[in-house]
Amino acid sequence: MYRQMSRAQREAVFVEKAAQMYGALEEWYDQHPEASFGEIEAETRRLRRELMGEGLAVLINGRDTGYQPEAPLCAVCDQVMEFKEHRRWGISGLEGETVLMRAYYVCPECEGETLFPPGSETVIASRSLERRSGAGGHATRADGQIV
Repeated sequence: MYRQMSRAQREAVFVEKAAQMYGALEEWYDQHPEASFGEIEAETRRLRRELMGEGLAVLINGRDTGYQPEAPLCAVCDQVMEFKEHRRWGISGLEGETVLMRAYYVCPECEGETLFPPGSETVIASRSLERRSGAGGHATRADGQIV
């Protein structure tokens, strides 16, 4: 999912995901009526991580995927880059696994010089996601390398 959504739309998606999480927790508890508090807490923690990962994806992807009506300029040759597609960018953070969709641009002049996602060195738009691991998280590029 990488279309922009209004705040109300993002909130509605998140609230629906939270309701699904609670429903899954109720179902789990129905199947494990003798579970200890610690076991319930562990299952809640697992489900919460899923919810937070999905919630972060909705929050970020629903606002900005890095796509720009006017393509960015190549940092090497200063030529206009070409938008190719949206690519998945997996991030492992403290609150869960998140998959972001980021705009992928290629410079036709510089033997494949790319921009994915908009990086911290070149802030293309003030709202663009910067490539940082932050707070103990790790980011995985499209080629699988952890940054």
